[in-house]
Amino acid sequence: MSLLFQRLALCLAVLATTACASKTPIQLEGVAKTGRQYTETLKKVNTFALDHSLEFTADLLPELPRDTATLQLHTDAMRERARLLDGLGTYFDTQALYFAELEALAKGDTSAGTSRSLKKLVEALNKSPDLGGIPRVSKEAMAGLAEHVADWKHSAEVKAVLVRDADTIGQALLLNQLVLEEQIQWVTQRETLARQVEYREKVQKPFVGEKKLPEAWKKAWIADIKRPATIALLEQARQASLIMQQAWVDVLRGQGGLDHLRATLDQINSNLQAANQP
Repeated sequence: MSLLFQRLALCLAVLATTACASKTPIQLEGVAKTGRQYTETLKKVNTFALDHSLEFTADLLPELPRDTATLQLHTDAMRERARLLDGLGTYFDTQALYFAELEALAKGDTSAGTSRSLKKLVEALNKSPDLGGIPRVSKEAMAGLAEHVADWKHSAEVKAVLVRDADTIGQALLLNQLVLEEQIQWVTQRETLARQVEYREKVQKPFVGEKKLPEAWKKAWIADIKRPATIALLEQARQASLIMQQAWVDVLRGQGGLDHLRATLDQINSNLQAANQP
């Protein structure tokens, strides 16, 4: 009987190990799929931030000294911002393509085409875009992520890719976070100035005048008190970036869940939709 129990215990142990191992492709597939949603969402958030920056800058300009120097200064600044975010959009697209190929690998596609694509994409991500004043992420900052790859959790093909790409993807995800932090600072400074001018012209001046206040005054007053949607969205996206970085480390270890990240991304997209409503 004891021999039977020993064999049964051994079988259960093997089954448990197999079950754990079988979860790995699902985890990798999950982080790859969610990674695409994450990078696509960041691209939308940054596009929204640029569009909103153009709107409030255009509203601000007529209230500033109307001379050539003022117009040129703000026009050049916004053109440069648009250029930087266009390059960043391409960088997000490359990340999305990488995660798409990683998802294919997780599903069992070990073809030469998938292997070549992953290699080309990670080489492209190794060359971070020119982002002006945003500091580049040094390779040393994320060095050592490959050491987190759990041998027994991944197939040989998957392990080789994760070991090779762990640091590069970690650096890309960290750069995403730094970009969002710089965006928050940049937008906050300019939106604060625009809101101060808008408050003076649309709230304060009409209020102290003798004429009856229009309905537009009420909307302007409420809008001034509410938190700017752009900054709130950027901060949500920054939080998603922090969660995504942890999710990447977790998948290297063959563990972790993605429910929190997916919920955050869903909320960001919902807020973007609401903010874009006329």
